[in-house]
Amino acid sequence: MNMKESFFTGMIKFIYGINEPFDEFTSKVISEAANKVAFGLIIFLFVSIFVSLGIGNFYDSSNIAIGMIFADAIAVLIALTYMDIVVKRHGLDEYDYSNDSERKIAIRSFIIQNLITLVAIMTVLICFNLILGGHFDFILFVIYPIAFVISTYLGYRRNFK
Repeated sequence: MNMKESFFTGMIKFIYGINEPFDEFTSKVISEAANKVAFGLIIFLFVSIFVSLGIGNFYDSSNIAIGMIFADAIAVLIALTYMDIVVKRHGLDEYDYSNDSERKIAIRSFIIQNLITLVAIMTVLICFNLILGGHFDFILFVIYPIAFVISTYLGYRRNFK
């Protein structure tokens, strides 16, 4: 029986470089995790809408926008972390590459996953900087990305060389 996989399952396979089809248990685990993430994000969005409407009467709207961007970035980081834990717990990120094209797909997925993480973390750092009223520092935009790229390269060397 050839069933079409869901968008979320395809996204998980793309991000983690998984080329093989999931068995029934793994599909069930991924679907359950996806439902938890979706339900949590829906509740978060509804709560944040009403909180921002309530706070909007007391504070400047630009502060509320910065707070919402920060809260959304935190929610995305929590969702990505939860999915990363589920994938690692079931060993889906460990894959024996049978040929060079599968290895290249896994490397591309590794790079994409780390770029998403860098963008999310930079968004959180920018929001922290704006909320605390600081100036955009050299450390925030230069040192941290360089350190992240170096640690990503070391992770690449550990996983793919």
